[in-house]
Amino acid sequence: MSFLSVVFACLAGFILISADNLNNVLFNGDYEFIDLTHPFDNNTVYWLNTQSFVFTKKTEGNIINGNWYASNEFAAGEHGGTHLDAPYHFFESGAHVGELPLEKLIVPLIIVDISGKVNGDPNFVLYKHHLDYILNDNLGKPCVLIFKFGWSQYFGDRKKYLGLDEQKQTLNFPGLSGEMAEWITSSHKNVVGIGVDTASVDSGSSQDYPVHQINAKHGLYHMENVNLSKPVPEYGCTALVMPMKIAEGTGAPLRLVAICPKKQPDKF
Repeated sequence: MSFLSVVFACLAGFILISADNLNNVLFNGDYEFIDLTHPFDNNTVYWLNTQSFVFTKKTEGNIINGNWYASNEFAAGEHGGTHLDAPYHFFESGAHVGELPLEKLIVPLIIVDISGKVNGDPNFVLYKHHLDYILNDNLGKPCVLIFKFGWSQYFGDRKKYLGLDEQKQTLNFPGLSGEMAEWITSSHKNVVGIGVDTASVDSGSSQDYPVHQINAKHGLYHMENVNLSKPVPEYGCTALVMPMKIAEGTGAPLRLVAICPKKQPDKF
């Protein structure tokens, strides 16, 4: 990804919002909406010792004046499936989910595809030297980075996805290093959120969660278990980061959508 590519990506949201008629721009056939969310059901992957998603059908049938009526209930922890971590999750003075402003949730999206370097290795941890390009500044416009480890393909297999050793209750899957978190928060202050297609921004074997701690102290939110099973352009897309607005939530279920041009720009 070149410097101009990154600049274009982080300006994409600004260009869309500046259009004379946003509806005409979005729905003229030149853009597609890509759902980056895993469905929530009784098989959804949750963190260890967290309330899994429980879906209960309470009422279903023709019971109101002969008309169809259905109503369900669900229970779940904050941190499971495709979800958002608020800064408060790892920083006492950080923002809760309900306090995150929209200007940090509807922003340009950059996909950092490192799946070729990971190559299915659950022990992989991303350091700066793994990247053969520089994540350049984007003229001050907020944006989010989502790292693709190639792990979405395992989401249907909880044990493999988490690298779960049930006897030891340990996990093993790829993640970012503390070095990456330090680099992003010090050199790329326009980044407002980090996403991964694994269960955590930190590697599964991490014991002290440096990425969570560093990013939270700098006000970044995290998107975990992002569904990258479909192709998504590395740049030029806008992210709609829409968590359930739990007022004092440390995290929340997330509906994540990318708005992407069907034809990738060939020049800036």
